[in-house]
Amino acid sequence: MSSLKSIQTKMDQIEKLKIEVEEAKKEIHTSLGERIIKSLELDYEMLSSKKDINSVVNRIVESLPDHLFTDLNNDPVNDENESTGLNHELQNS
Repeated sequence: MSSLKSIQTKMDQIEKLKIEVEEAKKEIHTSLGERIIKSLELDYEMLSSKKDINSVVNRIVESLPDHLFTDLNNDPVNDENESTGLNHELQNS
């Protein structure tokens, strides 16, 4: 019986972790969107419908190089930001 209780406890912990992961994803979505809107100085009127948002996103994506996010670990700009502490500053703004 104790092994069943242990399994249930672990399953409960897994469920809590799943909820924490989903909450973290939502926070990332919100923070990323907010940073992009501010950085690109987008007008909220341009983003009033899903169609408008998709149009803006497509224009942004089309303007980026294809390889931009393929290997962030070897990105010299990312390495420079880490060494100067800019990554930490960006994360906290």
